[in-house]
Formats: sequence, C-alpha cells, structure tokens
Amino acid sequence: MPERVTAIVVNWNAGKHLAQCVAALINQCGIDLDVIVVDNASSDNSLEALKTYGDRVRVIQTGENLGFGRAVNRGVAVSHSAIVVAMNPDVVLQPDAVNTMVEFLNTHANVGMVGPKLKDADEQVLASCGEAPRLRDEICRKFLLHLIFPLLKFRRRSPSKPEAVAWVTGACFAVRRRVLDAVNGLDEAIFMYYEDVDLGLSINRAGWQVMYLPHAEGIHIGGESSKQALTRMLVVSEASYAYFIAKHLGQWAARLLRLLRPIEMTLRALLWGSVFLLVRKHRTEARARLRAYWFILTHGAVEEGP
Repeated sequence: MPERVTAIVVNWNAGKHLAQCVAALINQCGIDLDVIVVDNASSDNSLEALKTYGDRVRVIQTGENLGFGRAVNRGVAVSHSAIVVAMNPDVVLQPDAVNTMVEFLNTHANVGMVGPKLKDADEQVLASCGEAPRLRDEICRKFLLHLIFPLLKFRRRSPSKPEAVAWVTGACFAVRRRVLDAVNGLDEAIFMYYEDVDLGLSINRAGWQVMYLPHAEGIHIGGESSKQALTRMLVVSEASYAYFIAKHLGQWAARLLRLLRPIEMTLRALLWGSVFLLVRKHRTEARARLRAYWFILTHGAVEEGP
C-alpha cells in the first residue's frame, strides 16, 4: 500500500493558480496524498474551484493572514503523515514529483528535507536552493552588487544532479514530520520570506541533510500573491531579513547591515525611479517599490508596513 503523505498549500488570493496547483496534486502518481489548503483570509474566489473535490481536499480557513510559516505549521498540526509537502499555490508539480521526493527520503535515512527543480512559466530553470549567508555577501548586497553577481544572493544555484545544500526554496519542499518537530516547525517570528532559508539551516544544524532533487520538477509562476500588495510585501521582507540575519549571523552583523540599509534603499530608489520615468509599462510596480523604500528609510524594517 502506498505511503500516505500530506500536501499543505498556503493560499492567499491566488486566483486560478490555486485550482491548477491542487489539480496537479490530486493527479500525482504512485502516492496516497492528503491535500490540505490553509487559506490566509483570501478575499478572492480562489477557494470556489476546490468544492468539486469534496472531502478530497481539506480547507482550513484561518480568519487572518498568518503568513507562510504559521500557516504551514497550522496544516502540519492536523496532519497524520510521516512526510509533509509544503508549497505555494502558484506551483504546479509534474505528476511524479511528489513520489520522487518521497522515495528519495525513504531511501536516504540521513536526509530530512528535499526540494524539486522549479521552472518559471517560460520553462527557464529557477535557482531554487543555495548556501548559508555570509556577512561579506550581505554587505555586497547592500550595494546591489548581487544584481551584477547573482550568486551573492545566498549563493542561489540550480545543480544538475542531486546535491546537499543549506536550503531549498519554500515554494515547494518535502520534509519528514519528525524533522519538523525536532526543529519546532517553521519559525513563526518570520511572517513571510526567509523562512525557507531559516528552516534549511535549522535542519542542517540538527544533523540532517537538505537535498536538492533536479529529477523532481514543477512550474512556479512566482509571486502572484505578493504582486497584489507589493509595497507591504517589500517592507515585510526587509523585516524578515533583519530578524533572519540577527538569528543566524548575530546581533553585531545585524547592526552593521542596518547601518548600511539607507545606502541600499537609496540605490534601489534611484534604480526604480529611473524605471518609473523611462519604462511606462513598469510604472505601477515602480511606484509600489518606491513607496516601500521610502517607508523603510523613514520607519525602518517593521512588519506593520503601509
């Protein structure tokens, strides 16, 4: 009898993408899959399409936006599976992806978490894993050097064969339930962003390996929910980053990077100010970004953004 696995999808106004995500989960091959959708108080009709699945899909409505980590933990708390797959609602997995990840976990006792290869809508491979942050890289990022040298961004990569890494993207990953329990789940102090890097580092430190599996594949549309509230999401991201750096690199590193924050925000404002003036089709995004950079400059990194 196939092993039972629980897939937890965290939804917030994902529109049609949620239905596509869940349909791909329902149609996974060789796996007995429970599907839980944790809805963070969506205001759209994304849940409507799930009614056709009846009891096949369990919906947990939180009544508020808990963020990604808390929502995943809420789903894990009601699951009864030894392996959990957590994912964004704008990811569509290939039919054998979950089975591939589960089989790898079942045959590699020292591996606690795995992540698949993800491509964007144009079939371009996304960098979906990486290494632990280094202070020198983070200093370079404050001067936007990661735009020239992308590997500076937590040394993101997309290996062509299975490889042990520090973290895999939170867009989709499979993890042992007992490993999650050992590290106390996802850190709920992180509302959104960086919780995947934090989880990977925590699992590695607990003595388990985190593996990237390029032979398990999916499509990640990317950022569909965040686009609807871009200004606030950018502010939340900065707050999560500040917390993450203090947790993993220490308070002195966090203070140093905080001192460099005005330089970064000014450079970003200059860049996106130019986009606003010169590229008409990106003016809406540029306006939202400029609001966020100004808020961070004047209020700091706080979750209660504009």
